[in-house]
Amino acid sequence: MTHDDDDRTTFLFYAPEREPHAWGLDLAGLGEALRESFAEVRYKVRQDRTQGKPYLSFWAGTDDGTAYDGTATVHGRDCVMLSDTTAAEAAPFLLWLRDTYLPAPDLVRFSSVPAVERGIETDWRLSRQRRHGTSGRRTPPPPLGRGRGLTHSTGG
Repeated sequence: MTHDDDDRTTFLFYAPEREPHAWGLDLAGLGEALRESFAEVRYKVRQDRTQGKPYLSFWAGTDDGTAYDGTATVHGRDCVMLSDTTAAEAAPFLLWLRDTYLPAPDLVRFSSVPAVERGIETDWRLSRQRRHGTSGRRTPPPPLGRGRGLTHSTGG
């Protein structure tokens, strides 16, 4: 995919402020969930050098060439961060996270580095509506990669 480098930034996805650990984020478990869903994955649970706290460092690639370079932490709030990505690239990852990994769809807040740099402190919410299924059961979206039907909407 070709995107203008000016649109590339860091996106943050995190649990609500009032429920900072509502995701029950398991760093190694998230790494394995990535491995099960994406065409190529590398991940490692590491230790923060200053505070010695664990975090997940990961890289995931799809069959269409989209790559996600990110980290996940449980410090303060459960949080996943994607670096050097566009909104169009981040959207399928966020839907995968919401629909496949998180315990409830209404537990996702998001922001971006440009918003934080501008002093915008809004915790934007992702819609509660899951893309697949209407029952209360978790119905995962199509897998991202491994030749099993990556779906990507370009709007319009």
